[in-house]
Amino acid sequence: MFKAVRVIFAVAAAVVMCAGASAQSVKVDAREVEATRVQMTAMRDAFVKAVHDAGFTCPIAAPRLLIVDVPSFGSYEPSTNELKTSSWTQMTDGERALFHKFMGPNSTDEMARAEFEDGAHHWVFVHEMGHWWQECQKVSNVMKPYALEFGADRIAAAYWKEHDPSVIEHQRPVFEAIVTRWPNPVPEGQNAETYFNTNYEQLGPTPGYIWFQAHMCLKAYDEKPAPSLAQALRETK
Repeated sequence: MFKAVRVIFAVAAAVVMCAGASAQSVKVDAREVEATRVQMTAMRDAFVKAVHDAGFTCPIAAPRLLIVDVPSFGSYEPSTNELKTSSWTQMTDGERALFHKFMGPNSTDEMARAEFEDGAHHWVFVHEMGHWWQECQKVSNVMKPYALEFGADRIAAAYWKEHDPSVIEHQRPVFEAIVTRWPNPVPEGQNAETYFNTNYEQLGPTPGYIWFQAHMCLKAYDEKPAPSLAQALRETK
């Protein structure tokens, strides 16, 4: 059974924390947690509306949102139909350090938080809603890992191309930097998809996993002709 809870930043967060970043958490601001709940409920409902507008329905309810500290910055659990996401104030210093790292040595909290909003509350969140749609189609437990993850990326890419292309414009250079600067985990002469499927569980806790996610996101961005959201949803199988 393949769990649809893999996300873009999970391994990178672990790398930052293992490198010695503090894991101490600040005092949680209840008002901010509630504001995040309202924000992400609107994001979830907008995605569900887009599914309906594309001519589709789902036999299961929209996922229940849990605003909690998620080291992977987002996850969807099919067995409970729950989608977890974090507010900035809930995260540990080590988790927040990742977003400072993305923005460079002179980053401010405001810059890091903006990067978190773009990456976690836009791209990752809709990626996880893509996994919800896979559960709607009853394919979560039968799709191979590469198809499962690429399918969620493909849905997210189609959604943002139609609703806010700036999300992809922002994420593209992040993923390009990962693919070009991080070691390619695929052995020479081997097929990337086959290697990912065969080594899925072993890749999970390694930087190689995030390389694959970046690779799949860029593949989804560059698909030609670009599928509409309706097409991406229809082709989930």
